[in-house]
Amino acid sequence: MNLFFLNILLALLWCFTWGSFDIYMLAAGFLLGYVVLGLYTRGTSSRGYGSKVRDLVRFLGYFIRILIKANIQIAIEVLTPTHYQTPRIIRYPIEGLSDAQITTLANSITLTPGTLVVDVSRDHRFLYIHCMYARDREGAVRELDELRHRLLSEVF
Repeated sequence: MNLFFLNILLALLWCFTWGSFDIYMLAAGFLLGYVVLGLYTRGTSSRGYGSKVRDLVRFLGYFIRILIKANIQIAIEVLTPTHYQTPRIIRYPIEGLSDAQITTLANSITLTPGTLVVDVSRDHRFLYIHCMYARDREGAVRELDELRHRLLSEVF
């Protein structure tokens, strides 16, 4: 049986037990079922029920951190009279990624202030990325590699 379906059944059973069928009671039952199934499946497999949710939350925390850092960097650029920009266009390899993974990576890069995916090569082997702050190519590629790695391991 699908564990998500079982989680919904546990939430409904929780509502029957309390005799209340509102959204709060259903959410509480779902959360309780989530915890119970997570603890139950944790010992039976290497990745228990709900581990993907934890991974997504971890990626969201990472992405918010780099988003805040990039926004502060852009704000400093706008508010100070000196310019610290070191723009560069980087050809970033993306071989082996599916179309959905390429799109998600490109959108994640573009959502971060100071970076913009300009193009994808016709053979889907490279992304061309404009970076406002890429003093050295290796440092910029290292940051892109970390984003790609976390995206692939925690989202896909």
